[in-house]
Amino acid sequence: MVLPRYVLAPAHLTGDVFGWQLHRGGLYLDCHETFAENFDRDVEAAMDWAEQIVGTRQDWRHTRDGGRDAWIATDDREVAGTDVLRSIEPGTLVVAVGPGASGKSTFAAEAGIVTVVCLDSLREQIGGDAGDQALTPAAVIEQNILLEKHLSEGTTLYLDSTNVEVRVRAELIERARRHGRPVVALRFLPHLDTCRSRNAERPANRRVPDDVLAWQHSLALAATPKALLAEGFTAAHDIFTPL
Repeated sequence: MVLPRYVLAPAHLTGDVFGWQLHRGGLYLDCHETFAENFDRDVEAAMDWAEQIVGTRQDWRHTRDGGRDAWIATDDREVAGTDVLRSIEPGTLVVAVGPGASGKSTFAAEAGIVTVVCLDSLREQIGGDAGDQALTPAAVIEQNILLEKHLSEGTTLYLDSTNVEVRVRAELIERARRHGRPVVALRFLPHLDTCRSRNAERPANRRVPDDVLAWQHSLALAATPKALLAEGFTAAHDIFTPL
């Protein structure tokens, strides 16, 4: 799948404020005031800012359309949708990697995945409250019991939790290896503001604190497919999340 192009351009933001705007596929993403008085340095700083939003380094191409400067780049990540599951071998442990409200559960529902182990659901079963973090240790114990069961039976399993920490993923990889099962990572990384917006729409007991959400997002940003493969995953994919 080819992602829409990013367009970074100087803009009149409001009043006497000038700065930069970032768009993707014609959709507004974000804006920022001017970074530096020197135009060349301002351009470099704007690119750095835009790449933090995009999540990867970009090859920016300067253009002057109608006399207006702009820089254009295409995110060259290999991205996938629910069709990626067609290539997954039966008996695979599929590990979602992404911050809260990044679309992991929605993906599972849209893909029609039959066997899902979800920490929220386990907290609900154990204590009647999916958002009660005090129930997490007990939910993780139950999760590991279910993982052992499904891996030993050769069931294709989707693990629906954040899994943004390296140590957590290492344990999952080791568990799959003990059973001789492939383990595939699916990274979900929409813009942080998208996660924040979705998070705000959740019931109060399921909202992730903003600082925790930002921490999760930063860890997921570092978990590139290349990094995930180096950790020991059989395969790793970025999952496309519509704006």
